[in-house]
Amino acid sequence: MRRQFGLTLIELMVTVAILVILVTVALPSFQSVITSNRLADARDSMLSAIQYTKGEAVARNRAVSLCSSTDGATCAGANDWGDGWIVVTDNNATGTTVSIDELLRVFQAPDTANVTVTHGGASNAIPHIRFLPTGIADSLNEQKYFGFCDPSGNGQARSLIVSVTTGALSTGTEADANCP
Repeated sequence: MRRQFGLTLIELMVTVAILVILVTVALPSFQSVITSNRLADARDSMLSAIQYTKGEAVARNRAVSLCSSTDGATCAGANDWGDGWIVVTDNNATGTTVSIDELLRVFQAPDTANVTVTHGGASNAIPHIRFLPTGIADSLNEQKYFGFCDPSGNGQARSLIVSVTTGALSTGTEADANCP
C-alpha cells in the first residue's frame, strides 16, 4: 500500500473555514486596539512636547513656550491644538501673548480622521503654555486639560492634565478628555 502525502480538498476547505471564523472574530477587537494606540500616541506626543518645553526653559535659562500652530512657524493656531503645536523661545514678559524669538521644535498634529484634540479648563481655553527658567509655568491660572478623542466615539478617550504653576503632568480619566 502506498502512503499518501498532502491534503485532500475537504481537509483544505475545513482549514480555510476555521481560519475565516477566527479572523472574523478577532478583527473587531484588533480595531479597538489600533484606536486605543492612536489616542495614546497623540496624548504621549503632547506630554513629550510639554516636557521638552519645560526642559528647554531650564536649560536655556529663558522663557520657552508651547503654543498651537496652523503653519508650524507661528503661534497663530487660534487655540486649535488639533492643527499641531510648536515650541519657541519667548521673550515677551507680559504673560499674555507669545513673542517668538527662536523656533525650537515643531510637533505634527495627530491625524484628524483618527484623533480629535480638545483642551481647556474651568474658565477658558489654552492659548499657550509658557515655562520660566525656573521650570514654573507662569501662563496657567488654573488646572488645564488636553483630551484626545476618537471622532467616531468608539475608542476610550485619553487625557492629559497640566497643573497650575508647576506645570506638572498627569494622565486623566476619560471624562477629563471632554470629548464632543
